[in-house]
Amino acid sequence: MATRRNIQGVWLIERKSGKNMVARTYTGIEIDMDLFAPFLSATKILVDEASQEDLQMIDTENSRYVWDGDDWIILVMAISKSARVGHMRFLLNYSITEFYRMEIPTNSDIQNVLHNWTGAPRAFMEFENFLDEIIEQFEVTDESLVAGKSMDCLAIYTHLFKAILSVKLTKKKRGQLLKNLKEQIAHLVETEPYLQCVKINPDGIDVLAIDPYDCSYRSLRGSLEGILLIVTENTRRIAGEAAFRKMIFDHAMPYVKRDLERLQTYAILDDVVRHFF
Repeated sequence: MATRRNIQGVWLIERKSGKNMVARTYTGIEIDMDLFAPFLSATKILVDEASQEDLQMIDTENSRYVWDGDDWIILVMAISKSARVGHMRFLLNYSITEFYRMEIPTNSDIQNVLHNWTGAPRAFMEFENFLDEIIEQFEVTDESLVAGKSMDCLAIYTHLFKAILSVKLTKKKRGQLLKNLKEQIAHLVETEPYLQCVKINPDGIDVLAIDPYDCSYRSLRGSLEGILLIVTENTRRIAGEAAFRKMIFDHAMPYVKRDLERLQTYAILDDVVRHFF
């Protein structure tokens, strides 16, 4: 499994002082938390006051910082640029709600808790442990879900490639078709090395050997559509329109009909319509 992480670090900051209440990093990068938290807090306050808008996100070269909070606390996540911001915002909002439930006694309020906080680094250990647990669960679950989507797409495109290459061709034309496919798909491999394991043979194109943890879902989908475009264009040109159309109705569309739900779920039906017709 890949070691990629969506969430690189989390800071719970007292808004007024800029002090760390909780600080967690998950990437092995050493950061001076006591210096970084005031910077994050000051950045948000400055932008909020200068622009009269609520700062919710800021980008650096390699990371993205997403904010949420209220008049008393700010929760900041450092995330990868491939992470889905909508999911991160949900986690931030949910975590703030849990902080109030866990750390604010029923007979007190946030103002009183912060007033009595001495600045002790692990005063909010229950919430700190909650963050570790929910973020680890998210990383494992999210990566597994994305990998599952990738594996479904690999299976679907393998069926489509097999259907297309079932087109009726002479031995000479099939040889020319396979030669063209190998040459043109090789250009994709130069930009996406995880495609090196793709096997091209007279019966189809086997992409099932691709490791779904070795590439992003977006990149994989783009590569698979790129291969589909190469396969359909070359097959149509070498086989001729009549043989290509017969292949579609005899082989490709029966498969599409059987697996229609999955093709619709992953929007692959759009690719089929775009490149087949």
